[in-house]
Amino acid sequence: MTEKFEDANSIISDLESQLALANLIKRGEYAACIAVLSGDIMKSALAVGISHAMAEEMAADFWKAEMLADTVAGLLRNVDLEESED
Repeated sequence: MTEKFEDANSIISDLESQLALANLIKRGEYAACIAVLSGDIMKSALAVGISHAMAEEMAADFWKAEMLADTVAGLLRNVDLEESED
């Protein structure tokens, strides 16, 4: 009986690792898209005559806001998972 529990724990542990890796890949892809959008914001701002410093700040603000939102969403998802385990 103990062997079955060990097998189940091993399967669950392996699934958790696979899900964590998939989540990391997804977050990396999201970050890359946000970087592209930040660059687009900067290019568009410069194209309409906004100063370089202001355009850079606009792009950085967008980057920070989006990455913070993604991080908070990930933390909340983890809290929900931990609460559901209890």
